[in-house]
Amino acid sequence: MACALYRLFLNDQPATTDQLNGFETLTVHQEMDHNWTAQLEFPLCTNAQGDWTGESEDWLQPMARVRIEVSLQGNPFVPLIDGSIVTADYDMHMEPGQSILRVEVQDDGFLLHRDETIKLYPGLKDDAIAEQIYDDALDIDSTDIDEVAAPGDLSDHVTVLRGTQMELLQQLARRQEMHAYVLPGPDPHTSIGCFKYDPDEDSGLPPMVLLGNKRNLLNIRFSSTSALPAVYTTATISLSDKSQNWRTANLDDIQRLGPDAPSGTPVHRFLRPGKSWNVDLNNAVLGASEQAAYALNAEGEVLKDTYPAVLSPYQNVQVNGSNGRLSGLWLIRQVTHTLTRNSYGQTFSLQRNARSGGMGNVPAPAPPEVF
Repeated sequence: MACALYRLFLNDQPATTDQLNGFETLTVHQEMDHNWTAQLEFPLCTNAQGDWTGESEDWLQPMARVRIEVSLQGNPFVPLIDGSIVTADYDMHMEPGQSILRVEVQDDGFLLHRDETIKLYPGLKDDAIAEQIYDDALDIDSTDIDEVAAPGDLSDHVTVLRGTQMELLQQLARRQEMHAYVLPGPDPHTSIGCFKYDPDEDSGLPPMVLLGNKRNLLNIRFSSTSALPAVYTTATISLSDKSQNWRTANLDDIQRLGPDAPSGTPVHRFLRPGKSWNVDLNNAVLGASEQAAYALNAEGEVLKDTYPAVLSPYQNVQVNGSNGRLSGLWLIRQVTHTLTRNSYGQTFSLQRNARSGGMGNVPAPAPPEVF
C-alpha cells in the first residue's frame, strides 16, 4: 500500500503541529507551460474576545511562502510546490464551523512575472538569454537549461526584453518549441529555473497499469484527432543578395514516444512570422512538426494508496494494459494532487505523439503485471 505522508513549510520553516492541524484540504495543480498553483483551506473561528483567526498570523499573509512535499511508501519526499501566497478568500458565515479561508499559492515563476523592464540581449542564443534571466532573479537558486542550436551568425541579432522576465522566457520557449518553467528545489526557497525540450526517454516512474493483479489505475480515457499532425515549412530571404533559404521538416527525424506515427495524413503548414527568428531553421520546422504530432491524449486517476510514486509534468511514464496501439510511453502534461487528512489522490492528463506496434506487428514483451 502506498502510505502517503506530507510536509508543510510556512515561510520556509516546518509547520508546527498546531499549524498542520489547522488545514483541511490541500490541492496542488501542476500543468505544463502554466504556473503551478496550490489551494489550501483553513477553517476560521473566533476566540473568546471575538477575534477571528487568519487575520494576524504572518504565515497566512499575502506573499508569505508555502511549500508542500509528499512521500509514498517511505520514499524521499517530493516537493509539489514552493512559492508565495497570491490570493486569500475569506468565506465568513454567522453559523459556527462554516467560515473558511482559502489561500492560493503560485510557484516562483510568479515572481518573474511582476516587474516590467527593458533590456537588450545582443548576439546571444536563446539558452544563454534564459540563463542570464534566471541568474538575475533573486528567487531562482539554480538552473536546468538545454542547449539550443545556433542559428548561424548572431552578430546582428538582438533580442529585446520589453515586459516581464517570464514573458520573454515564454516567448523564447515558444519559438524554440521548448518549455520555460520553475520547479521547486530540494530545499525550501531553492527554486530551479528550467528551459527544456520535451523528454524523449522513460523518466523512471513506475508504469501505470490498468489490468491485472498489479493494477494501479482507477480509470483512463483516451482520445485522438487526425486534425493536428502537420509538416511545417519555413524560409528566410537574404537582404544582401535576395537568396531564399527553404526548410521543410523530415518526419522521420521526429523524436517519437513510439514506433508509429499518429493516425491521419499530416497536412502542410508554414511557420508563423517570428517563429524562425534567432532559431536554427531545421530545428524550427522539426520542432513545430513534433509538437503538432501530439494527437493522442489521455486523462484519468490513479488508485489511491496503490500507485507508488508522485507524478509530475514534464516527465514520461509507461502506460500498460490499454491496447496494443495505446500502450507505451506518454508525456505527463497535467497533474492534480489532492491531500486530505485521510487520503492522497492524483488525477492526470497525458499526451503522445506516436502509436505502438499493435496488431500485425512484433510488439515488445508485455510486462507480467498486465495479465
